[in-house]
Amino acid sequence: MATRLQAPARPKPTFKLLPLTAEDAPRCVDIYFAAFQNPHSLACWPRVPSIRTFWEHMILDELAEPGAHWLKAVVGLPDAAGSDNRESKATLQIAGFCKWVAPKPGQTPDTTLPQWPADADGKLCDETFGAWAEAHKEHLGDRGHWYLEIVATDPAYQGQGAGSQILRWGTERADADDVEAYLEAAPDAVRLYEKFGFREAGRTDTFIENERVNGEWYRNLYMLRPAAKKGI
Repeated sequence: MATRLQAPARPKPTFKLLPLTAEDAPRCVDIYFAAFQNPHSLACWPRVPSIRTFWEHMILDELAEPGAHWLKAVVGLPDAAGSDNRESKATLQIAGFCKWVAPKPGQTPDTTLPQWPADADGKLCDETFGAWAEAHKEHLGDRGHWYLEIVATDPAYQGQGAGSQILRWGTERADADDVEAYLEAAPDAVRLYEKFGFREAGRTDTFIENERVNGEWYRNLYMLRPAAKKGI
């Protein structure tokens, strides 16, 4: 009997973190909308042009924010020889992106909310993003900390290491600075965050119902990673 040959396993892609640029904003919005299919995101953000424009402008406005580190995880980099031909450069693909915010000792987290676009569910945005901002302030006070404000990975690359590389970038800096790290999490991402030392510090459950979501509960978790305490 002939032996069936198994196809070789496809190697995981290699990701590299690079600074995000203004030209990357449209791709980041694509990734965000594809990655966040939970009731909260769908209810707050209808996938219409005005919402896309809001997100693109928000990213562009915040790229130069003091202490903000916008990064992209790219895959398909040119080979080590550093080929400069256009075909190599065209293979670059953004697999994920994030915004880490550096410590601001002595400052409490800002709880000011933006003006939401007309097509968003402004009431839900105020309720949830307002509660999450207040929780951030409650849990950290004026203690300096690294804050993972946003992270998203293209579903085509999820589970392949892009998110871990983003988490590693920030937690290594938190350890070097001997400070805490903080983030908000959807339930399906908790396991990854726990691998990097984050633990639940609190949660908020919100009942969501509008023309896009037919009455569902959504849970948001607040996760804290303790300082490395290198001096102990």
